[in-house]
Amino acid sequence: MLQFKITKTESQLNELATQLGATIEDNIMPIPKQIGNGQISRNMLTKGIILQDGEFNLFQDFTINRKIEEDESMHHFSLIYVFNQLNYIYTEDEAAESGIQNYLLFFNKHYSYSNIVPAYTRFKQIQLFVSVEKLLSLCSYYALPNEINKHLQTNEQWCYKFPFTAEVQKVLHQLSTYETENAFTKGYMINKSEELIVLALEQVFKEQSNKSDKNSFIHQDDLNTLYEAEKMLLESTDEIIKISELSDKLSIGIRKLQRLFKAYHGVDMTSYRKQIRMEQARHMILEQRLSITDVCFKMGYTSNSHFSKIFKDQFGYSPSNLLNK
Repeated sequence: MLQFKITKTESQLNELATQLGATIEDNIMPIPKQIGNGQISRNMLTKGIILQDGEFNLFQDFTINRKIEEDESMHHFSLIYVFNQLNYIYTEDEAAESGIQNYLLFFNKHYSYSNIVPAYTRFKQIQLFVSVEKLLSLCSYYALPNEINKHLQTNEQWCYKFPFTAEVQKVLHQLSTYETENAFTKGYMINKSEELIVLALEQVFKEQSNKSDKNSFIHQDDLNTLYEAEKMLLESTDEIIKISELSDKLSIGIRKLQRLFKAYHGVDMTSYRKQIRMEQARHMILEQRLSITDVCFKMGYTSNSHFSKIFKDQFGYSPSNLLNK
């Protein structure tokens, strides 16, 4: 398993390039072909806002460990829009059917976390790094409630996770489809990025206003537990994994583990693992042209027919149909 560490905010792309053995040209870092495919780009939109856009997959499982050094930890907040479904706009019914949903992570300056991404799965995210000064100036400009200012300046580490709202989906769609290169391009991107930031702040304010239902707030210990649970789920080669064994190894009650996992991912652990593995399988067949038998073995299934049935249940077509495309 590959491991990447992030200790800087403004020079994060340089850190990743060094650890990947990649090069950066015109603020774009292509993924080395021996490791995977795709790219990450980075753009200083305006003073206080950095936009980083990445879409790639690697040929090995990898973890991203974020622990910002103390001298930088006071400077930037982060908003990460994570795409598990690559459509920018889809209905609530479609989101429910797909299981794993797109989501926003919004965390403060020195929040630490680890994230695991399975091999052969497309990793797509838009990340905004926002300086303290810029965030507070936006609060002032848009006359946001004072409660937001107080919350932003707390010394407590915090992280929120929210599903994409209709407004967020609309702005992300506008940001992704605006390709015209002219004098207005950068101004448009700044405007849309600021809109995303304000929408995130609005979500935090709603969460803080409803003290009895803070389901989106993620404690540091809970996030670490979820990371370990994901790692165990995805590293296991067994076709069926016992959730009780995971809870024992993590020293957490099985019901609490199930509740935390479903609250974070929107699906239970068994469904999550199955969906991730089928996405991996789809990529292996489509991109690497591996045989169904090879993919079945790599995914830990002992029966081609059973694997094909699960694959068809998720995508609506059999793996053999995909192989023939």
